[in-house]
Amino acid sequence: MNFADLDIEPVPQDDGPEPVCAIAYSPKFVQAFDYLRAVLKADERSERAFDLTTVCLEFNPANYTVWHFRRRCLVSLSTGSEHSPTIDVERIKKDLDFADNLGGTNPKNYQLWYHRRALLEFRFKGESEVALQVAKEELEYVDKILGDDSKNYHAWSHRQWIIRTLNNPHLWSSEIEYSHSKVISDPRNNSAWNQRWFALHKGNTSYAVDRNAALSLEKAKEEASYALSGAEVDPFNESPWRYLIGVLMEQWRLALRGGDTEDIAKITDLIRENIVQIREMKQFSEEQPPSEDRPSGSNASLSALVDLLEIFTDEKELLTEAEALLGELVLEDPVRRKYWRRRQNKISEMLKKTLK
Repeated sequence: MNFADLDIEPVPQDDGPEPVCAIAYSPKFVQAFDYLRAVLKADERSERAFDLTTVCLEFNPANYTVWHFRRRCLVSLSTGSEHSPTIDVERIKKDLDFADNLGGTNPKNYQLWYHRRALLEFRFKGESEVALQVAKEELEYVDKILGDDSKNYHAWSHRQWIIRTLNNPHLWSSEIEYSHSKVISDPRNNSAWNQRWFALHKGNTSYAVDRNAALSLEKAKEEASYALSGAEVDPFNESPWRYLIGVLMEQWRLALRGGDTEDIAKITDLIRENIVQIREMKQFSEEQPPSEDRPSGSNASLSALVDLLEIFTDEKELLTEAEALLGELVLEDPVRRKYWRRRQNKISEMLKKTLK
């Protein structure tokens, strides 16, 4: 951009008469932002103002004000009416590419992701088939980003926003499969486990009673089995154990809130079945000779077992087992020793009550 051709007076940055710590901007940076302040002051939403935002964002892709003004320019330069503002499709496509190019070196830039969302909101207002195709293309883009960094929080959040916004059954069911593929490729990717939870609970599917409810009991059984399968692959991986506890505790709380005697009995049986399975896994692990890559015990499995055992507050045998396991955790996990000891003391108090 040739600044010499601009017929506006640049507005310098005002740091006050005695700036404490003036930033050493480059001369080109100063020039670009001085002219940007001028067009902002005049509220000029023209092609040259739009081009000026491009220059400024190349200097600083995290400047929220520039991104916001850029979107205002896009709306003004498009064919929408005052009562129905929009951005032309071709401009949206070009600006998505622009954001992608800027994000190559910084894929965790908040402003870049929000800009993509703001542009896509215009595309999602159109015909449902077109919106669905646009959503699929954007999900492919997010997959590319996750291919470079499978735990990019911004990318996962963007996927959730797309799927929630379209609320298409196909997208919801596909996301369950997608999260599974990510779990398989990296079982320690907690973001992928979280995405599976999100797709099952919030989705337009038959797995949850409604979007604010727990999974059905049958689906909870499947998901508990899924989690244990993941834990068998790597008993030291915290992710499947936390997923398992999330599924089972959700069922337990649901039963206590409004379930009848039969519901509580079914969920109690499910929890007891999982306790037995975890015990068997623990025993099998202890029978294997320890190695450098595989220590003798898994704190994650012990913690999960304790979480389930302490549900049964009136069963002395199970509480005694939980107390003993917490004693192991006190020794095996010194970083959280005080935490485990506190929980152990709590179990000890429960045991005293059962003896009275």
